Amino acid sequence: MDWFYTGMLQMHEALAWASLLLFAARGLTAQFKLEWADDDRLRAISFGIHFLLAISGLSMWGLLHYNPLLNDSWLAAKLLAIAAYAFCAHWTVTSRELSLPAFIAGLLLLAYALRVSLVRDPGLGLL
Repeated sequence: MDWFYTGMLQMHEALAWASLLLFAARGLTAQFKLEWADDDRLRAISFGIHFLLAISGLSMWGLLHYNPLLNDSWLAAKLLAIAAYAFCAHWTVTSRELSLPAFIAGLLLLAYALRVSLVRDPGLGLL
């Protein structure tokens, strides 16, 4: 099982960084009103990355028997942050009026989700 978990974790981490870099690039180009920020090819790549992130995340969730409703509140917090990030990411590339606030909120939500994943505490060790 160790070989499967290690490979899945490494893939999940690499996909998460790819997602972060793609969002940062698309968000910055949206701020400068460049057309390729909302390009269909980038949207397809983003969808593929997020699909594989979901598959690898769900695989590890099942493999490690996490329960975000009972024992693993950090995972529930991470999932909520990721859902809010998805909303912000959508607004970043589609809305001209809310683009900058949504971009900043998306980056903050991603930073929170990353930190929660590392410290396994929804309060980030501060509470």
